[in-house]
Amino acid sequence: MEAGWANYAEQIKTSPVAAGLSSVTESEVRRFCSALLRANGVSGEDADLVTDVFVQSDLRGEESHGIRLLLQVIYRIRAGGDRPNGKTIVVSDRGATALLDANRGLGQVVAAHAMNVAIEKARQFGIAIVGVRNANSYTSAKYYPLMAAEEGMIGITYANSGVQLVAPHGGRKPLVGTNPLAIAAPAKTKYPFVLDMAVSTAMEKVFQAFERKESIPTGWAIDADGNETTEPAKALSSRALLPWGGYKGFGLGLAHEILTCVLMGGQLFGAGGSGFLPHDNPMNVSQTFIAIDIAHFIPLDSFKETMDQALGAVQQTEARPSFDRAYYPGEKGFFEQARRERHGIPIQNRVVAELNALAEGSGVPALRVKPQASA
Repeated sequence: MEAGWANYAEQIKTSPVAAGLSSVTESEVRRFCSALLRANGVSGEDADLVTDVFVQSDLRGEESHGIRLLLQVIYRIRAGGDRPNGKTIVVSDRGATALLDANRGLGQVVAAHAMNVAIEKARQFGIAIVGVRNANSYTSAKYYPLMAAEEGMIGITYANSGVQLVAPHGGRKPLVGTNPLAIAAPAKTKYPFVLDMAVSTAMEKVFQAFERKESIPTGWAIDADGNETTEPAKALSSRALLPWGGYKGFGLGLAHEILTCVLMGGQLFGAGGSGFLPHDNPMNVSQTFIAIDIAHFIPLDSFKETMDQALGAVQQTEARPSFDRAYYPGEKGFFEQARRERHGIPIQNRVVAELNALAEGSGVPALRVKPQASA
């Protein structure tokens, strides 16, 4: 069993599969991913939901959290790290709050359920907070607040990552996870506001740089000796990322620990969780979901109109040299989605080969792709 990303990276490095990109249509990737999940014991409804989370990431240009991570989910289902039909336990349900034990169920399924609970409670109370513990990664944080935005609400989620990857400001060894935060709010005529960020870069982005034989920017990671590095292999070996903004980024990551695992009775700093690898290991993730029903404060139309003004002000800001214009958080992702819906989703040939290998013998027809074409 793999000990971590470094070992997995070495396997990829020596893989005979050709490098490069292919292209896949949205309908084809949805067909394949949902069928592969069902063949591995996931119910039809849950398989479609998990697929939607990954495909949305790829459509919006977030390949680091796209279907390449479905590989890890399938491996974890087969090894027992993720339970394809785990039963979520209601620990408490009081007024505008609830606490759920994920029981190591599929992270995307549990997270969507938790946000739906928060949305329904917010309709009654105006605001609701739902906590989850003993969870697996929900991968794309933005997906769940967008569920609330589609219901005329503001959605918020934050999580600890279940694996220690980010060193304290001035520290040498990782302590907190990348601990994501996502906020979404609806507008009237413009795309929703969508902020999706972690307190450091994602380790998946370092892994992508390794696959592409690219260096990583200064400020992303440190090596085993505590020195900043631009070599992804050294970052994968040390598993030590630097927080954005120094002490501010680390402080935000620690705050997320307080607002998730400390408040919800989860495992502090992941308590032995190791991320996706080894595949049979629990992730020990804790998460918080918040829904705010705008209509409990001001009329929804008034909110959306003001949001249009706010987002429009960003768009109309005078552009800096080398920029075409200013963009508000999440806007570019919607533009990219429209482009990829027309021209296809890029996918690494290595990922295609690995997915098709998993599908062999399961009755799932292979993922059909074509060489990547310029759009």
